[in-house]
Amino acid sequence: MTNQVAVLVIAALVISAAAAIAQDATTGQPVGNESAAAAQTAQPSTTLVIHGTIEKYDPSNRILSLSTSNGTVQFSITSATRIRQGWHRVDRSALQSLGGYRATVRYSSESGADKTVESVHVVGK
Repeated sequence: MTNQVAVLVIAALVISAAAAIAQDATTGQPVGNESAAAAQTAQPSTTLVIHGTIEKYDPSNRILSLSTSNGTVQFSITSATRIRQGWHRVDRSALQSLGGYRATVRYSSESGADKTVESVHVVGK
């Protein structure tokens, strides 16, 4: 009985070792490394938060200008951007009348790409 268990364990080790060193015949790369290579080349997006005062909102271009201590930062607002004032949902067009209000903008930034705004939370004057 112990000989059968030992044979099964050795067979499992040999099979797993053979799979680990197997290579794709077309690329010569080890099998299973496609996701690892993709993970190394794809930069994960990072969610950032910035606080400032709404300077202006251009509805034709959907650009929100936020005045911060480091200068003015412009964000492109999409239809997926969540906008809130307090606990209430606010339409994009209402941003025009909120100039001078303090706001917090959450956005994701990918290296070399535009800032994608996730949400705008208008706090107050």
